Amino acid sequence: MIVLFACGASVLADTSISYSFITHTVIWVVTAAIVIKLSNTPSVFLHDERVIRPLLRAALVLIGINTALVLYLAIYLPKIKGIQDSSAWDVYCPRVVPSMTTCALLAAILLVRCTWPVWGFLSPLILGTEALGALFTLHFVPWLP
Repeated sequence: MIVLFACGASVLADTSISYSFITHTVIWVVTAAIVIKLSNTPSVFLHDERVIRPLLRAALVLIGINTALVLYLAIYLPKIKGIQDSSAWDVYCPRVVPSMTTCALLAAILLVRCTWPVWGFLSPLILGTEALGALFTLHFVPWLP
């Protein structure tokens, strides 16, 4: 049995590995959905007055920059410039990956700080669980070969 997932360019052919992988992925996605429901995250970000709005806006700007850089690496370089190998990123655009790392770390810190008045010490746990759930949700997107 061959199971296709968006895990790089590899195909999971070993059923024991693929079932374990699927199980862990489903557990993270379900856990994140439960945490979103219990913590009422969308309502907190949109309506709660305790959220520090300037920090939230700064985090959203950093997430937008990260999204633009991901689109640059995943779509612009392979489709427009014809650079198919990701190892060429170090030569063609050597500062993109470190910039993305910096933006992601700053955004995570700002998100935790802006929600601290609402959830307190649970903020990193709530946001971390939701981030991992969002990351593992991508494994269910049917990528074309």
